[in-house]
Amino acid sequence: MTKQYSLGFISHSQFEKEMRSPIWWEHLTTEKQNHPLIKEYIFEQEFGSHTFLESADTHLIGLGCKVLDRISLLNLSDIVVSLKPKDEWEYMRPGSTLIGWFNHLPLSPKNLTNITNIKFLDLEYLNTHAEGRQQKILYRNAYVAGECGVAQTLAELQKLDPSSPAIAQSGRLAVVLGYGNMGRGATAELLSQGVERVVVFTQRQPIVVEDKLAGVEYRQMEYSLGNTYELFSEGSKQPLIDGILAEADIIVNTTIPSQIQEKWIFVPENSFHQLKANMAFIDPVHKCGHGADFTHVTELEEPVKLIRKANHSIWYNGCNAMPSYRPAYASYTISQGLLDHLDSLLEAVAGDRKVFSMSKSVVSD
Repeated sequence: MTKQYSLGFISHSQFEKEMRSPIWWEHLTTEKQNHPLIKEYIFEQEFGSHTFLESADTHLIGLGCKVLDRISLLNLSDIVVSLKPKDEWEYMRPGSTLIGWFNHLPLSPKNLTNITNIKFLDLEYLNTHAEGRQQKILYRNAYVAGECGVAQTLAELQKLDPSSPAIAQSGRLAVVLGYGNMGRGATAELLSQGVERVVVFTQRQPIVVEDKLAGVEYRQMEYSLGNTYELFSEGSKQPLIDGILAEADIIVNTTIPSQIQEKWIFVPENSFHQLKANMAFIDPVHKCGHGADFTHVTELEEPVKLIRKANHSIWYNGCNAMPSYRPAYASYTISQGLLDHLDSLLEAVAGDRKVFSMSKSVVSD
């Protein structure tokens, strides 16, 4: 007999300023509700009230879903989706699965001790086949991350430092490093924000880049021997930091590390002073040490912060605080990804594609 699952959704994280919800209830079509592998949908009480400024409980009950308090949901669900878990595993029953992002935790789930057979699936590593290729289940969310990283940074700088060249200078130059979904979102937002000159670097030759945006310059880069270079048509090359990055008012890092290339270096450690004073470095990838030695996940309470070395400073957004920025829009996109690729999600739960599987307890020191 085919196993069926109780699928539970936590309304929003208990971490401060995390406002996103994993589901927008209007995406729950009859087809998705009658999925052969889902026995019931369970939602946390007051679902969506933080994100959409209204509770969907009555609507969800009308659809035949259960609406329960947080602890009951965790006790009863075979699968729990919580975008940024805090301690959900402490209340889940053995054999259940927790799906979410985990990079905000002081220690990753693989460092938890005595967990009783809880499977942890990280949304960052769950894939599906979409648009002719293998992509993350939430690949559309990367576009939103690029958009929101730019929009939030410029909005914060209007308050923090309106004299920053990222805000005040006419003829602003923005450089986008990478042109996947995240890079496309960042580029589109820079154009909508009125940035006068946008240059995008990819590993591909500009002539083969798809989905180009009007008014954007496309160039080629490569990583070699601890530095990233711009490749010129005549065959020469120059470190990005010695050329265009030193001129940039805004830099957006959207280059994703891979097994082949675990990190890129755009700003070597001894080149920080070459960046324009008080420019904006926007980092939706926020992988520590990837891009520059100063890259990291920023605190939710301080989305954009000043990084100072000696007498030189820049503004940096590690983009962990984006949940408080356009949360309804982000939630809508996440919901689409989760429900459109429900089969891939359930396949990961049933199969061996897991990030961590271990056994219940307190986080170790």
